[in-house]
Amino acid sequence: MKIEKALIVDEPWISKILNGTKIWEMRSTSAKQRGWIGLIKKGSGHVVGVAKMTGVDGPLSDQNMTDNFDKHHIPSDIFLAGKFSKHRYAWIMSNAVRLNRPIPYRHKIGAVIWVALDQHVSDALVQDEAVKALA
Repeated sequence: MKIEKALIVDEPWISKILNGTKIWEMRSTSAKQRGWIGLIKKGSGHVVGVAKMTGVDGPLSDQNMTDNFDKHHIPSDIFLAGKFSKHRYAWIMSNAVRLNRPIPYRHKIGAVIWVALDQHVSDALVQDEAVKALA
């Protein structure tokens, strides 16, 4: 398993992904990334988990959003009011796990969605016992 990129996710969404209840991370664009990724809690300076990004669906209609609340956890009154009106692409995650110990990373200037991980961070991720259990 090789993990070279990490996705920045804010609360409460990252906790929901890591506890397995949220499998769609809603974003405003599609993404080509597939495979294992790190998960960074926004503002923490740490990779706190990993997940497998398996695909993208969207853009999703209001009805699709309503029908799939169990996958994205955004209440319909919020997205219908326009707060997440641009976030209509589901980045589909599976096998998310929280690391036993968060791993600090170097946040590069301009990184707001994806972070390219340094080799030592990538190596540390695959040595985490929670990640080893996935292999």
